[in-house]
Amino acid sequence: MSLYNSIVIPLSVISGIWIPATLLCCVPWVQEHGMLYLHNVTFWPGKWLGEPERAGFLKNQVVPFRIPTKDGERLFAWLIAPLGVYSKRAREFIEEKPSETDVEEKLAYKTLRDDPEARLLIYFHGNTATIAQGRRTEEYRVYSSGASDKIFVLTFDYRGFGKSTGKPSEIGLLNDAEAVVDWALTTVGISPDRVVLLGHSLGTAVATGIAHYYANLDSPIEFAGLILCAAFTNSASAFSAYSIGGVVPILAPVKLIPSLQAWFSRRMRDTWRTDQRLAALAKQCEKLQLVLVHAEDDGTMPWDQSEQLFASTLKSATEGVPPLLKVVDLGEVGRQEIWRVGKRSISKLVAKHGDHNTMMKWSPISLAVLESFGLATVTSATPPDL
Repeated sequence: MSLYNSIVIPLSVISGIWIPATLLCCVPWVQEHGMLYLHNVTFWPGKWLGEPERAGFLKNQVVPFRIPTKDGERLFAWLIAPLGVYSKRAREFIEEKPSETDVEEKLAYKTLRDDPEARLLIYFHGNTATIAQGRRTEEYRVYSSGASDKIFVLTFDYRGFGKSTGKPSEIGLLNDAEAVVDWALTTVGISPDRVVLLGHSLGTAVATGIAHYYANLDSPIEFAGLILCAAFTNSASAFSAYSIGGVVPILAPVKLIPSLQAWFSRRMRDTWRTDQRLAALAKQCEKLQLVLVHAEDDGTMPWDQSEQLFASTLKSATEGVPPLLKVVDLGEVGRQEIWRVGKRSISKLVAKHGDHNTMMKWSPISLAVLESFGLATVTSATPPDL
């Protein structure tokens, strides 16, 4: 009886949970609203979106505006001037009249457009909430702090999030990303070698997808850097790795059975194949600068997802030849592995601490931003050609 209690009953309970959960996650509505996008979970709907000063910014330091997409949606975005730029022309910023319709007349826009040394960080956020979520507004300030007179931040809500129109989907979010990047490259006129794409969680898939899109144009475009924080290989793998509250991995058995994982993968409406897109970028891009960051204590998305991405991307870059890596012990920060040949660099930092969200405000990611822009040189992070 004790053997039955210790084995059969727990298995019955587990199967009674994960089998219905697996079937439920095959429903497109559940995939969209309950797992992948959660765009209706906004946390204080609309809070601070039109009043960024309430999130700690200076008057008119942030320009709220709209970016149209090619399929008719209107995205709500913020262009954030760095503090160093603001401090030099504070009176002009303060005297501007706020408006969402004349972004090209704003001082932040003109400074970004006219300064050949300006850099632009395009931020792709994760699921739920909006660009005005409290911790995200803190992140924007952190990223430009290392070069406060150079790094502007452009962040936006995907369709269906916040004040942006529409309904999220993989094709839709890639159209959103294209509209935002095109606005930066065409309307502002900033060169791609002064643009870094930074994605967190869901945003890693979007950032990778748009980098892949631009790399496959008739005249390919490469960016200064691609930084992916808490990434996942693909949506099916992300679902089966996901834990509720960082504790209950309801779909864990799916990962243990390859045939079940394959069956589950075929039922994903939006596949978000970051693994395949990064592998293609590793072969196509002569100047690829890829940084993967993941925390060991990430209870939402296990860090082995970034391990898998690092391995598959390196395999593609080296055509299966075992790569020579520089390994850097960063103490309590974590462990970094770097591969660099010519102008291509692929690195992975597995942080010991930081969980899924907190690490986004910590120094390693800010340093990765500076390095991607060529504004910092760290000996341990820039090995000679191997």
